[in-house]
Amino acid sequence: MAIYISNFSVDHFRGIHDLSIDNINHINIIAGDNNCGKTSILEAILLLRNPADITNVLRIARLRDASASLGGVSIYENFINLFPKDGNKATISLRSLCRDDDVRYLLTGEQKKIMLEPEDLSKKISFSQRRRIMQEYGSGPVETDAFVGEAQYELGVLKGHIKVDINAYTSVSGKEIIKENYLDMIYLSPFNHVQGNVFGRIIRNDSYKDICLHILRLFDPDIVDLLILRNEDNNRPVEYVKHKTFGNMPLSTYGDGIKKVLSIANGIAQASGGILMIDEVETAIHSKYYNDIFRFIIKACLQFNVQAFITTHSLEAIDGFLEAQDYSHQSDYDNISVITLKKELKKTYSRVLPGRKAYANREHFGFEVRL
Repeated sequence: MAIYISNFSVDHFRGIHDLSIDNINHINIIAGDNNCGKTSILEAILLLRNPADITNVLRIARLRDASASLGGVSIYENFINLFPKDGNKATISLRSLCRDDDVRYLLTGEQKKIMLEPEDLSKKISFSQRRRIMQEYGSGPVETDAFVGEAQYELGVLKGHIKVDINAYTSVSGKEIIKENYLDMIYLSPFNHVQGNVFGRIIRNDSYKDICLHILRLFDPDIVDLLILRNEDNNRPVEYVKHKTFGNMPLSTYGDGIKKVLSIANGIAQASGGILMIDEVETAIHSKYYNDIFRFIIKACLQFNVQAFITTHSLEAIDGFLEAQDYSHQSDYDNISVITLKKELKKTYSRVLPGRKAYANREHFGFEVRL
């Protein structure tokens, strides 16, 4: 089994305090009520993708900002929101066992006011922003909010630290991005499927594409193929679904269910040999397809050696994953764990159940998986 992360602890991150998760499995279903920290767990795990690159932290900070591509909230504000709001010193701290390495990550610092000189500011903002600031402040130094601190990391025997200096005018573009990740990870948001480019990796593997087409035919039995064709006007690639009756149809004309399945399948292919995180897996998928689609997710993750962390607040979705394991007919393996989170004021609790135990309790005792 592909288990790259076998345990994970968060001392401080967003609203999570003093959380430990042991016995992490190949497929991990993270359940719990709204606002218990399910998405925060995925984000905390993403910090391990490349602890030596502050750009990784800034990109994680923007994952929840739907308006990020349009400007949205500043990177600085999103970054500050990663820290617990408990009045203590700004600290993010987590530990893990990854590929037999003891891993630690600590980001600490403080917020302060700083003065930016015009020449430094001009490198960080657009011409229109620069003109507005000059009208407001003149040509002298500009006062702004800033975070000054340090990130320390231990990856087995490898230790290091980087200075962190973020201010209200910081942007992601222009920062050095260290390309070699410690762990390869793919994150799928609840609405990743509406952003396009959802099956580029699928069509590179004919056998995998055939499996994905089989799943898509649950929605429409006349789907024949997946194609990427060039737009005649701008020569850009466009995703098409080949249909027996309607010919080549742009993927954009199909419903969210098909797009969601393709996005997940593409994510599994991208995450091959690494980690895939799916936030709110049930979004856009009708419950009548749960068993078939979740069975596909499990088998595809096994085939591509992908460790999966999947959040849901749907009991029906949990049942769908457990049913897909066929526990009533086999007893040789158990690739699923159900991780339940419960949040209290100063602590987040977890309970980890092997899939077989969760299934047996649900079947025989009417067991409520969610706390």
